[in-house]
Amino acid sequence: MLRFLRSRPSDEESLSDAQLLERFQLRPSAERLTPLFERYLELIYALCVNYLGTAERAEDAVMDIFEWLVKKLPDQEINNYRSWLQTVVRNHCLMQLRKEKRDSLQNSVEFDVQLHDMMHQKDENNKQTKHLGRLADCIAQLNEQQKQCIEMFYLKSGNTYRSIAEDLNLDLGRVRSFIQNGRRNLRLCLESKVNTQSEIE
Repeated sequence: MLRFLRSRPSDEESLSDAQLLERFQLRPSAERLTPLFERYLELIYALCVNYLGTAERAEDAVMDIFEWLVKKLPDQEINNYRSWLQTVVRNHCLMQLRKEKRDSLQNSVEFDVQLHDMMHQKDENNKQTKHLGRLADCIAQLNEQQKQCIEMFYLKSGNTYRSIAEDLNLDLGRVRSFIQNGRRNLRLCLESKVNTQSEIE
């Protein structure tokens, strides 16, 4: 499951959480934290998988939590280590999810602006022509409903999700989904084309 820690049987197993915690806090080190951390490793990992969804993301979170504990645990006053640790893990995962949501929203907004600019720029130089060519190729690869909604939203001034839904006789939620998925597919397609061009050059 996790390879950065290696369990090793020792007399530490007979010590209570409070004894291991006290020993660590007297002389903090990663080595002294390991027995206490490994005692709840499966619990920590299970909680991370539950919140973050994949084994890979959970392993990264477990490593981050271990590093955080090495730095922060020495100064903590703890009555029930297991309960306190569960709270730490939950908070870490929730903070990670919130950060990812913020980053995703920021990336979406930035790409939205870029996409709008690309669709309305003039062919004034070779670089812009390349951008427009890539964009046209990527739009052509969208499914028909995504393509139709993207073109109506970005190319026809004044269109909103609601007006597009009315024009196409679609539910508002479906229009929103077509535009969001189409925008994501365009971003992935454009990034792929840029990376391919960079490799060629």
